[in-house]
Amino acid sequence: MTKITFFVLLALSPLYLCGEVDFTSAQVISSRAQESKRIERMCIRNAPFYDIEEGESYRDITQQLLKSEITPDIIKAQIEKQKRSFVAFQYPSDGKIVKGYISFTPDCENAPLVVFLRGGSKMLGLMNPASDFSCIRNYTVIGTAYRDGISEGKDEFGGDDVNDVKNLVSYIPQIESMLKLRLNPAKRFILGASRGGMQMLLALQRFPFLQSYFDKAVSLSGPMNLHTTIASRDAMKQMFINDFGLVFNGNQEDWLNYRSPVKHCAALSNTQPLLIIQGKEDNRVMVDHGREMFKELKHLEKNATYWEIEGGTHCLTNHKDRMEMIANWLEND
Repeated sequence: MTKITFFVLLALSPLYLCGEVDFTSAQVISSRAQESKRIERMCIRNAPFYDIEEGESYRDITQQLLKSEITPDIIKAQIEKQKRSFVAFQYPSDGKIVKGYISFTPDCENAPLVVFLRGGSKMLGLMNPASDFSCIRNYTVIGTAYRDGISEGKDEFGGDDVNDVKNLVSYIPQIESMLKLRLNPAKRFILGASRGGMQMLLALQRFPFLQSYFDKAVSLSGPMNLHTTIASRDAMKQMFINDFGLVFNGNQEDWLNYRSPVKHCAALSNTQPLLIIQGKEDNRVMVDHGREMFKELKHLEKNATYWEIEGGTHCLTNHKDRMEMIANWLEND
């Protein structure tokens, strides 16, 4: 039988101090709305990092990130200490041009490789390429912005946009050639945060070659069942209806099932190690997502590990050592 492990870890500085989050409380809804507005403003400021001149396919953005006031000082220090370079690029995906970035150190030939998948949709959630996700130890990190927003095409939130993950992986040899890099990692990982965790699992489920390409996979605060999402967050249901083609009491079951990783666990490898992380005080993705996903993986005897973080907020933003914790799991054989 494939080994299944369950961990409960303690976060360092919990945002909420009593019980699990009530997703329907006015306080939580208001807090989420305010946070979303703040994130949206930041994402608009992040967009110029991905600008590429007409006729070019990539641009070195290292100095732009180091000089920017919106790159945190602690990340700037890591970039300089690691002698890390950042390059924005664009790649083809189903006939569309999608933006992405690569972060690498001088030792990239021998460093582990991580494909990182962001959260959010369209412009919301567009990340500053310089973050703790992109400065993990000496890892080479490659990320995609997905279609829509700053890229061509229309985001379908778990529809054909999942192809952007497959096509990014297929494009890695072109990135090496374009930048004259040699990436020959002994270890290759994939990490998805928030919507990126959903996106990662859907990609693994739909494109089996990715299960052999990556040695390990991690979902951090990923929504596993969109039925649960719309039951707990009316704003998400309305967004799915208004922006992504959900027809309530129409195509609802097919639409939600197709985009819910928990409905397709049988398609996952029995041997690829998979880590599911959920914070108990996450006010965006309730802890039931992780619990249900782990239960189904356990039933199917998949090689899954589940961490439920006491006091952990969405994507463990209140846990200063989140990436070290994840990296330790990735490198633990």
